[in-house]
Amino acid sequence: MKFLIGLFLLPLGLTLLMLGGVAWLAWRRRHLGGVHGGVGAGLIAIPLVFLSIMAMPLVGQGLQNTLANMVKGRMVVGAGEVDAIVVLTGGIYEAGPVGWLPRAETIQRVAVAYELQRTIDIRLPVIISGGFTHGVQAPSEARAAAEFFANQRSEVTPTELEEVSTDTAESALQLAPVLQKRGVRNVVLVTSISHMPRALAAFRARGIDPIPAPAFNITHTHGLALFAPSARGLWQTSEALLEFYGIIGYLVGGKIAWADLTYPQSRAPRTE
Repeated sequence: MKFLIGLFLLPLGLTLLMLGGVAWLAWRRRHLGGVHGGVGAGLIAIPLVFLSIMAMPLVGQGLQNTLANMVKGRMVVGAGEVDAIVVLTGGIYEAGPVGWLPRAETIQRVAVAYELQRTIDIRLPVIISGGFTHGVQAPSEARAAAEFFANQRSEVTPTELEEVSTDTAESALQLAPVLQKRGVRNVVLVTSISHMPRALAAFRARGIDPIPAPAFNITHTHGLALFAPSARGLWQTSEALLEFYGIIGYLVGGKIAWADLTYPQSRAPRTE
């Protein structure tokens, strides 16, 4: 699915499709003497200009900031009101002889969760959610992250693993009944700030209204560099677009409702 999204909906994929369209047009018109040089150059310039604009940090940061501004949720008055911390993983990778390691996104999120645990209550359970996204030959994302931090930390802290889910909606589906059965009232949800709107909505749709604790991962560029196309800018734009597409997909697929994206909500979180 991500491959198809990248091919048809992300900037680089769209650019390649447009260039392919230009090549097809030139091939179709070859019997008329080919595409006029000026026209051909203009047609080729369109996808390249589009890609340059999408690769500007100005565009990527703007989209990421839009997602960040969507993060609204309830707060707690005192630290004693928190019952659990849930952190959503962000991928793992195979690092050769050392085995599977969490990606930087996962490390950042779990680090925030453990720091919150240390600040609020060292006895507070941290629930790491992430399943077998690379097949059964690899560990679950939750286990890879937990083992990585276990090797880095000297203190023993309560950590639980949810190893079934492979996406955000499944994390909410698996964790919501567990949290409700435990009578958890206040759960802190940790994930990247651009991913937080979709994650909050997924949990609200399952009857859990989390307290957002986003891991900030937006790289800010200033001055004229905002207008200079770069690989980093293209990555920021693509990542933000993936989140917007994910939100749209969840809405269309009925996994969340529009009210789940907003706060305060016009109604209580749905229960199923």
